[in-house]
Amino acid sequence: MQLSIPILTGEPNKTKTLSTKSGAKRIFQMADIPVPVGSHDIYDEKKFYEELTKLVAQNLYFNSWIFKIDDEFGGRGHASLQVDQIKTVIELRKRKVDMTEAIIKKLEEVIVKVVPKKAKIAMPSLYPSWQDYITRFCKVGGVIEAVPLCAPSQIKFPSISFFIEPNGATKIIGTFDRIEANQYVNGGCFFPQKSLPIYDMDKIAESVSEVLYDKGLIGHVTIDLISFENPSAKPNDPF
Repeated sequence: MQLSIPILTGEPNKTKTLSTKSGAKRIFQMADIPVPVGSHDIYDEKKFYEELTKLVAQNLYFNSWIFKIDDEFGGRGHASLQVDQIKTVIELRKRKVDMTEAIIKKLEEVIVKVVPKKAKIAMPSLYPSWQDYITRFCKVGGVIEAVPLCAPSQIKFPSISFFIEPNGATKIIGTFDRIEANQYVNGGCFFPQKSLPIYDMDKIAESVSEVLYDKGLIGHVTIDLISFENPSAKPNDPF
């Protein structure tokens, strides 16, 4: 700005908003790319527990849920919760009851008590306690997502980098598979990615690029995906 030269990017405020975890959810949905069951744009602790309870109640078959702080990167702002060992969830699965308002309220009371004790924070050196984590989560926003119902070894983390030209054309820069040092924390990359067919990666990049360009964004973009073996879908469907 001091030198009055062009910056190869979109409007900074838009770029900042859309490059968050919640912003990526909105972009993926507009681009018709499958996203995990979940909720985004959460800025309040009460809403966090309400949304988590609603998701668990409506999707009792999921065993794990992951939480992501909007402005973190490399998995640093992740935390997770196993619900398959919570007695109330086990009982609801056995009984297969209709989720009445009273049952959901009771489940929320249990979740509010369990989460601070059972949630696993990916980077405890950054967030030593659950209160530290949830305070930051609510300050900047975050998302809740279901973890795919498959073995951890079957979950892959492909990414694609591309360039949106000022005229809207999309140029693929490269692809890579992320690897984990600890659960959910990025430890490095393999180039190129081998988790998804390159055709699928190109189509995803083009779809996202179109949405971003329509919103006035140009320049370099990297999007992170999850792929997994899903018995009810085609192999290696993006998630």
